[in-house]
Amino acid sequence: MDIDLRLLRSFVQIHESGSLARASDRLACTPAALSMRLKLLETEIGAPLFIRHPGGLDPTARGAELYARALSVLSAYDEMMSATRSRPVRDRVRIGLPDDYATGWLAGLLTRLGPALDRIEVEVTCDLSAHLMAAVQRQELDLALVTLAARPARARAAAHLPLRWVGEVAADIRLAAYPEGCVFRRAMIAALEAAGLPWRIAVQSRSPAAIFAAVRAGVAVTCVAEGTAPPGIPPATSPLPPLPAVPIYLVGDPLPRRAVAEAEAALMAAFPALESLPA
Repeated sequence: MDIDLRLLRSFVQIHESGSLARASDRLACTPAALSMRLKLLETEIGAPLFIRHPGGLDPTARGAELYARALSVLSAYDEMMSATRSRPVRDRVRIGLPDDYATGWLAGLLTRLGPALDRIEVEVTCDLSAHLMAAVQRQELDLALVTLAARPARARAAAHLPLRWVGEVAADIRLAAYPEGCVFRRAMIAALEAAGLPWRIAVQSRSPAAIFAAVRAGVAVTCVAEGTAPPGIPPATSPLPPLPAVPIYLVGDPLPRRAVAEAEAALMAAFPALESLPA
């Protein structure tokens, strides 16, 4: 059974208007023509779609079900047609960065890109640094900001930012941390061990939402790169051992295409601490 999209659009208008007269006004056709379309659709479906009464039309159970599905079909069709119609080609730039870096710097990047967004579509992926680095190596990302223990081969620029403790310190030091392998986690533990302070992991998660929920709840402390703490996350009020600066690398293709080069330049301008590295 192939149903004409015009019949579906007419049916949706009838359903939303509640009467043939109002729907015909919206569709700029006569009520008689619209009634014929409805009869054709009911014949195709094999069941009545509306209950007729003096005040208008009420959908039957089959009509209500068809309405929900018709909206999905028409939306998908309209989106397909919009995507395939002739229009200026926009180059997609795929950028990856951890969630906390996105909180601190993504708005600045997009602002710097400004008018270029008429030609460039930015796709942002937020994940752990190790996963982002792997995505760059698989050519699934064009650019990424990552923090890794060693300089990656595709590093194009780097910055070193100090880490800051955030959250309320309890009698025993409880940490909210990303899983093993995270540079931030390693830095917190190393600093506490060097100071001879007891500690334990209270909350572990790949999600920054979970990490900062633990901090907001006052059950754990964590650390952030300077300038990336989410709103409402206070600095630690009790003395804790100092933390080192961590490297932040901009990684990507050594010969970026034009759109990627524009995004890279915007990122460098939005994050002036980044300095280009020799090839």
